[in-house]
Amino acid sequence: MSLMNKAIDKEWFRQAIKAAGYKSQNAFAEAIGLTGPKFTNTLKGDRRVQADEIEKISSALGESDRNVKIALGIEVNTSAEYKIAGYVSAADRVVLYDQDDMEADIIELPIFYYPGVTLRVKGESMTPRYKPNEIIGIRLPGLDKPTISMFGKDVVARLGDGRLVLKTIYKGDEEGTYSLISVNTNVPPITKAEIDWVSPVDFHISL
Repeated sequence: MSLMNKAIDKEWFRQAIKAAGYKSQNAFAEAIGLTGPKFTNTLKGDRRVQADEIEKISSALGESDRNVKIALGIEVNTSAEYKIAGYVSAADRVVLYDQDDMEADIIELPIFYYPGVTLRVKGESMTPRYKPNEIIGIRLPGLDKPTISMFGKDVVARLGDGRLVLKTIYKGDEEGTYSLISVNTNVPPITKAEIDWVSPVDFHISL
């Protein structure tokens, strides 16, 4: 059961119902299993909307649950808590925690849903691109090999020798090999690298 906390956007519903092809508000109400008066009372804020009704409304309108909730005046989360899965340190080395260590480091990000994992930047060796304590997002498991669109972009990669690094990736001179360049000019590039898996950096943000 959800409680409306803000004004309901009746005009949004009027336009959304029309755009979805319903000839009237009553026809839409019937499509979601409500009577006309019940749906009218919902839009007036005189009736609490049920969670399953939000799903039916969003499905019937072709809108996201989030948009429907906002139009109904229901508070929508804009952030969520995430477990830090590891860190990036000197020489672009990445360390992934075991499950117990992950439980100990939890942060809140201004991202309501992210299906990947987060890493924390330690130290200043990767400035100015990555600042100390910035949070990096990647998705695991990674791909067996990079896509063409990844070339020239930052990735986290597990090398054939077991090292886990964050580098800018380029196609290598030999088939099946890659060049990995550090954002720190003092760190020598890795050439002719063989990769077990690779995952692009989705975002990096300071908290």
